[in-house]
Amino acid sequence: MKCLYFVYVVLALALTNAQKIYECTESKTIALTFDDGPFKYTRQLVDYLIEKDVKATFFTVGKFHYPFGIETPEFQEAMKLAHDHGMQIASHTFGHKISEVTEEFRQSLTDQEDFIERVTGDRPRYFRAPKGICEEECQANLNSWNYRLIEWEVDPKDWDYATSGSQEQRVVDSIKIIQEAFEEERDNYLILLHDSLNHTVDHIAPWIIEESGMREKGYRFVTVAECLGDKEGMYVSGKTYGDDAKTPSSSTNSTDVKNEVVKDGVVPQNLSKSDAISLKQMMYLPYLCFGFLISFLFYMI
Repeated sequence: MKCLYFVYVVLALALTNAQKIYECTESKTIALTFDDGPFKYTRQLVDYLIEKDVKATFFTVGKFHYPFGIETPEFQEAMKLAHDHGMQIASHTFGHKISEVTEEFRQSLTDQEDFIERVTGDRPRYFRAPKGICEEECQANLNSWNYRLIEWEVDPKDWDYATSGSQEQRVVDSIKIIQEAFEEERDNYLILLHDSLNHTVDHIAPWIIEESGMREKGYRFVTVAECLGDKEGMYVSGKTYGDDAKTPSSSTNSTDVKNEVVKDGVVPQNLSKSDAISLKQMMYLPYLCFGFLISFLFYMI
């Protein structure tokens, strides 16, 4: 009976916690992600990405590096420009910190959602934890708040000056890490970078895009949502931007979707993949609770 009890515990956690996503699912895609902005190098990077017809994802903060994004119009303009050209603006918390107090964590996300919406007109659905640290309670909270939790597959450690000894050597070391990963010619890549670092914007990102040879091999540079086949799920609004922009009708936007009912285990077709996963998880909760209760009673006996 003890074994049955623990099986239910593990199953409950698996279905109620937001899954950490480390890899893309769409073939021949590369998702470049940039953390800790917007900052003074972000506009330069956005202009470059637009010029090269590259889509990327920015996991943004409101107050981290000074001058703060929430207080700097030029940084906000870079966010807006990226958003309007089809890049993804996601959350990295408001102050680059996850509080152990649930209410404070929720407030940090709400503050960042408000900031992103004020600048871009959209609220994010995607989230990356500072330093990638998000344990079970954090994951369960994100799931209940309908976020997708993004990690990474390739970390070139563009921030690690201590190991390299200099900024110049850090560029060399970071490119080597990426090059070795690219030589494996995996089906797709999810790469961690930082737009708060000038050498990443000046050297590492351009090397990936222009000198790595990955475009010539048929790889596409896309947002995280696109590399997961969930482009319409990157924002609560369900809107997309860029060449294939789509504005959902008022009857099928994400707010209305949340009020739809899953009947007989069938998820409404207009749900994004992340919405569908959340609703399916909720559908199983009564069974899990009942099973947990029965197992607990047997365990106590």
